[in-house]
Amino acid sequence: GDLTAQGLNYWRLQDASTGEDVKNTDGAENYVILEAEGSGHYVGCNLSVDNIDPTPDGLTWWGEGDDMIFIDGEEMPSLVGTGSEDYFCHAWGMHPYGYPYAGTSLHEHDPEHPGRHKCTSYRFHIEDPVCFTRSIKVTIEHGHANLQNNDYSSTAYWYQTEPHKPFPALPPAVARRPRPDLR
Repeated sequence: GDLTAQGLNYWRLQDASTGEDVKNTDGAENYVILEAEGSGHYVGCNLSVDNIDPTPDGLTWWGEGDDMIFIDGEEMPSLVGTGSEDYFCHAWGMHPYGYPYAGTSLHEHDPEHPGRHKCTSYRFHIEDPVCFTRSIKVTIEHGHANLQNNDYSSTAYWYQTEPHKPFPALPPAVARRPRPDLR
């Protein structure tokens, strides 16, 4: 069938929290940007992070979290990145910029707490589409090996044919509110 705009927008908010430094090879505890069943292609996402947990020392931010994309029921991801900053086409931290397929539209530092900041980045796979025939799961670690406890929210963009798995219900509005500023 034809790919349609059905399910083009998908919003997710998750409290990403663990505390153990363990190898993460299967993405089981990763933040999930998109999980869909059916046939289609992943177009990209917006990811917003309120980096309120600047620990542990040496890995003080969410950008060390690897992206992992599982295609068609894979147990191990076929697409694995080297860090969130790299997935969003950055290097040496996040910087405000905007290009057609990747960028950061918000990057606010907290001058009183050097490790804390808010960031919204986007990545679109127009030149490098990520196609799937049965399912897709797009995930990202929340910090190196999921060590960060930050607020994450995202919007995924994808096309897929019918039939597809029902979309999850959005949480109530009160549950989708960000944490209060800790400043």
